[in-house]
Amino acid sequence: MWWILNEVIFRMEPWLRRSPHHVKSFVVILMVSIVTMAMTTFGVWLWALVFVKMSIFKTLEEAVYYSLVAYTTLGLGDVVVPKEQRLLGGMTGANGFLMFGVMTAMLTDTLRHVRRVQHNLRD
Repeated sequence: MWWILNEVIFRMEPWLRRSPHHVKSFVVILMVSIVTMAMTTFGVWLWALVFVKMSIFKTLEEAVYYSLVAYTTLGLGDVVVPKEQRLLGGMTGANGFLMFGVMTAMLTDTLRHVRRVQHNLRD
């Protein structure tokens, strides 16, 4: 999904070059934030569907809740996986932790690119 965002920002470059730059930076931050939330939502639902398919949880709501708690590494412990599948909980948390790092890098790189394009105009 991030490659789509990259292509969109590449196509927006002529628009990003025109003033005012602060408004355009805000639009880019908003776009990247929405993509980040979509990626997080996708990851949580994917894990929840795996949990339901493996019959670890009885309801989809319980699977989504556990997946969200594990994916965000919050780890409340009010809903837990059975002992035989507890490795999946750690994998969910590790996957979420990794994805938050990737999404932070994506946000940073996108903003760096936008600022570089805008800064090159001033030179």
